[in-house]
Amino acid sequence: MPVGDSEMMEHIWLVALYERENPANELLDRLGALGIDTSEATVLRVEIDDNARQTTVSPVTESEPLSPAAKSAVTGALIGGAIVLLLGIFSYSVDILAFRQLGGLFNHALSSFVIGAAIGALIGVTLALTARRKKHEVPVNKLNRLKSEGFLVAVKMPPKLAERAEAIARSLGAKQILL
Repeated sequence: MPVGDSEMMEHIWLVALYERENPANELLDRLGALGIDTSEATVLRVEIDDNARQTTVSPVTESEPLSPAAKSAVTGALIGGAIVLLLGIFSYSVDILAFRQLGGLFNHALSSFVIGAAIGALIGVTLALTARRKKHEVPVNKLNRLKSEGFLVAVKMPPKLAERAEAIARSLGAKQILL
């Protein structure tokens, strides 16, 4: 049974490497305006580890990483809560500092944890905000080795639009293009 032309439509993949994410997303927007289906297009962040000569690929996420102060607050809250929780349970069991009006061991332990978490979070934020930041300088020879890092875009398209798509990718500053 012969297969119709609509089922045998040939496609070409355009693969472009960019240093930043914005041009990669702009490429997808412009190709979509040309009528190319970009619903299956992929933007990946790629890093090449020159020591191991292995490529690691991680998908681009939309969320921002936590600030150092927020990380320190969470860490301090967990550590402070755990320490004061243990101290609270110990003090309740030996009747050193037991607040019987809280209504039992569970409420005493919960109150101890919350107080310890608040104190730990304050200490963590204070330490994060007062700590001096070290500048990590990258030697020039390492900068030259990082040329292949960036954002990789892969889009499937009809062959008749390949030249226009390549021109758009080059105009947006693609480091490398494969068709």
